[in-house]
Amino acid sequence: MKKLLVACTSGLSLLLHPTEARACGPSSYQTELFNTARPDFPIEPFAAGRLGIVLGWDNPMYAIHAYRTMKGIPTTPEEQRHLVTRWQSAHTVLHSSTVTPELQRWLATRRRIVPQAPENEPLMTSEADYAERIRIHDDALRRASNTADALAKAWKKHPALMAEWLSNQDAVFGVCTILPELDPRLDEGVSPEQQARRRAERAYQEASSRFYCDDYPGAMAAFQAIADSKESPHRVLAAYLVARTHVRQALMENPATFRYEPQKPTGVFLSRLTEADKVIAGILASPALAEVHGPARGLRSIVRYRLQPESWACELLSHVLEPGTGSALASELGDLNLLWKIRFDMTCEGLPAPAAELHAWLQSMGSAPLKVENRDHYQRAQHDLARTHWKKARHVTWLLAALKTAVPESPGLPALLEAAAKVPPESPAGVSIAYYSAQVLHARGDLDAARARLATVPSEQVRHSPTSRNLLRDERFALARDLDEAMKESLSDVADYTSDESYGGPYDAPGDSRPRVFSPKTVYALEARLTAKRLVVLAEIDGNPAVPRRQVLWAAFARAAIAGDDATLQSVAKRLAETNPTAKAELLALVDKPTAEERQFEAQLLLMGLPAVSARLQPLEDRLQDTSPKLNLTLDMSYTRNGWCGPPKEQELPAAHFPPPPDAEEAAREWQALVDAGNSVPYFARVALAWAKAHPDDPRSPIALFRAVRASKRGCGQRTPEAQAAFRYLHKHYGKTTWAKRTPYVY
Repeated sequence: MKKLLVACTSGLSLLLHPTEARACGPSSYQTELFNTARPDFPIEPFAAGRLGIVLGWDNPMYAIHAYRTMKGIPTTPEEQRHLVTRWQSAHTVLHSSTVTPELQRWLATRRRIVPQAPENEPLMTSEADYAERIRIHDDALRRASNTADALAKAWKKHPALMAEWLSNQDAVFGVCTILPELDPRLDEGVSPEQQARRRAERAYQEASSRFYCDDYPGAMAAFQAIADSKESPHRVLAAYLVARTHVRQALMENPATFRYEPQKPTGVFLSRLTEADKVIAGILASPALAEVHGPARGLRSIVRYRLQPESWACELLSHVLEPGTGSALASELGDLNLLWKIRFDMTCEGLPAPAAELHAWLQSMGSAPLKVENRDHYQRAQHDLARTHWKKARHVTWLLAALKTAVPESPGLPALLEAAAKVPPESPAGVSIAYYSAQVLHARGDLDAARARLATVPSEQVRHSPTSRNLLRDERFALARDLDEAMKESLSDVADYTSDESYGGPYDAPGDSRPRVFSPKTVYALEARLTAKRLVVLAEIDGNPAVPRRQVLWAAFARAAIAGDDATLQSVAKRLAETNPTAKAELLALVDKPTAEERQFEAQLLLMGLPAVSARLQPLEDRLQDTSPKLNLTLDMSYTRNGWCGPPKEQELPAAHFPPPPDAEEAAREWQALVDAGNSVPYFARVALAWAKAHPDDPRSPIALFRAVRASKRGCGQRTPEAQAAFRYLHKHYGKTTWAKRTPYVY
């Protein structure tokens, strides 16, 4: 979800009633165009094997999943479900008030099976050592819902049994209390099989209650008794829960579990985990307990993570390559991720060949550590490692790594590119191979070949991944053959948001609904090449409603006003009047002025009162991204853009692969006008002063001076000599007007 709320959207008449400045602004957040720590959310397509462009993600668990997929190791629907759950929890901070889907399902199940039962929410968390811990996990809620559904069918003719079971389950999930004994009267008219099931459920609830109430010896004994039983439907699960109780007791008794500062593990803690490891080994050795082998492996990883982290990190490299391990894959990938942020100089001795190959591949794909001084040398070493393995294995995983780390001077590059051309773009590695091939071809100067490689990627292959789409767009933008083509590739999709808030999660809106924004790179390359007229064309470059059309049209309007493009000024004013009702009257009044000079000043006067408008293209999300027709353009807001900051006096035009367009001279003239105008605050002050001096009796003159001074409060260019001069002139020549009285000081 997007972690931003902008509340100030009321509209006011612009010219007749200029508004006072208001301190209203968004929370601190940042728009991200590329996810380097993880794949994009929603992450289900990635879990299913649609990899997009494989990066050297900061979290190795994602790279390993990509490696497995490219190696053809299948990931079952069950494994995908657990992966998604694990990855979502890794990037989302949950609180006691968080309602998960499993909790929602349990509450709905309660209402359905016993409608007359009062509402009763589980006690999901508890406190220990001033820290909140999860008491009831989602798997317990899911299991309770499944059991309730099964019992509702088996006990359909005995609603009293169902009510009794639910009452006991509420007690298990609630504040610790002693469960009541079974009422013998409820056995009347109940078959022996149903009576046995009733007692088995009561025994399981008793054991669970002891578990949640920290009676670990009692819980272990109770679960073990169920595991030894031949009749209980929970006997296999209970065998696993004996081991889980061992682990929970060790973790809950260890001070380091809840404190921020590191604590040395105690002998008791290690002995309890060692005992748990033995129990888990027994479970994994029993074919009869195969049903719980997946969660038992996950539990083993928790234990080994703490008992022998160094050797376990290496051992996990083998385990995460095994197919069909159910929930174990998510647990083991997650623990490997926590244990081991892969670095080039780390070693694991005696690894089996598949694990050793995975280890080497992760090294070849990973980002250079911050402490590395010569990053070029590091990248060459990664490339040499990848190319050596490619020569031996000829597998697409190594081809990808070799291309990702290649430079134009890399040896054997033609052979790599020839092999890359044979990889189908629809294959798991296809998009990555095409992208990295195009990058290398571009760097070598083979522009047509690079464009052709990018053209092979079907849009469907990256529909789920904004980061992949943006990377491909960036490369196509850099390879554009003319300005029109560059404009078509100038917009990016928001991949995520980072925020200073301590809660929330990844941005997971569907791709078609994500905002489209300009990247800093495209703004830098395009801005000086675009006339006001071309900005209008840019606003229509994509029919997607998420395109920042309002931002671009207002920029065209402001650019035309500064540069004196009267035809574009009039045409854009008419278009803006259709979609900006709060500015409609002033925009249409501007068009009706008899001369170009009058229309230009009307436009400049209007801009003085619209802090939301900028004469420049703004990268990433901007105030004008809001598409509401009632958006108040007159507010100046703290912690955000007001007006614009002028471009540098000396700014070199970025190189491009296309010749100057026919209107290049006009673009250069307009850009120079924008450079000469500079920051919006002194520009407004100069315009207002010049008009007032030339038209002292014009009733708009004091309004212009007022607005120029007001703009200096939060605009770019505060406390400038120009704003101070406008303030003095306003009070000297129009001191008795409302506008002077509303301006007691200059900012």
